[in-house]
Amino acid sequence: MADTVSVWQTISGSGALSALYLCAVIFLLLTEKKKSRRLLLVYFPLILTVALLCPVTYRIFAQMLDEEIYYRFYWMLPMTTTLAYSGVRLYELYRGRWRPLFGAAILALFMLCGDYVYDSWQFAAAENEYHIPQAVVDICDEIHREGKEVVAVFPSELMQYVRQYDCTICMPYGRDVLYLDIYDELYCLMEETEEPNAGEICQLASERGCAYIVVSWSKKIKGSLQQCGYVYATTVDGYALYFNEEMLIG
Repeated sequence: MADTVSVWQTISGSGALSALYLCAVIFLLLTEKKKSRRLLLVYFPLILTVALLCPVTYRIFAQMLDEEIYYRFYWMLPMTTTLAYSGVRLYELYRGRWRPLFGAAILALFMLCGDYVYDSWQFAAAENEYHIPQAVVDICDEIHREGKEVVAVFPSELMQYVRQYDCTICMPYGRDVLYLDIYDELYCLMEETEEPNAGEICQLASERGCAYIVVSWSKKIKGSLQQCGYVYATTVDGYALYFNEEMLIG
């Protein structure tokens, strides 16, 4: 039970909006007459919440899927719809002279219970129309080869955006190494805090058909990639690009 409660607490934030949602569900349970709306906005959320808070359900899905994505099942709760509909219903029930102020008070309550999501550290101002780091756009434009498939080694801060921009550029490892704890020797070498060995990086990269190795200028590497089959091509947005023409596919 502790695991399911912990997931609920994590997605609830301060808990104010969740408490307001619970009040809205109770309000509709007492006032809503249409069966279809009661089914969608009252019965379904209550049954789903009980099921998701059940430790047995949590264990089943944890074995079938990944525990870290369990919170996504709570997205099925029609919270926005329920709050909006219950707010309108409450406004309709009030017929007093202060009705406009009452409606404004309902809207203010919704706003105060919520949070400005863009204050979160997980959000940053978009650098371009693609909403990905500009360095990814510039590097992909530089290494793109028309009619050819390019395999490139990217550092972790860039690799999860590459395929969003150019699907002809592949990588020897993907974002699964970040989130699923999958061991990859080349990735570990690229992400070492101490100086990784240039020869080992080049050997693993060439074995996996990598035409480019992308390395941040701030990254210190033991030895020289240029002495191991890769030639320095250019620098783009603070990242050095090393190229091995023999690895181009197509």
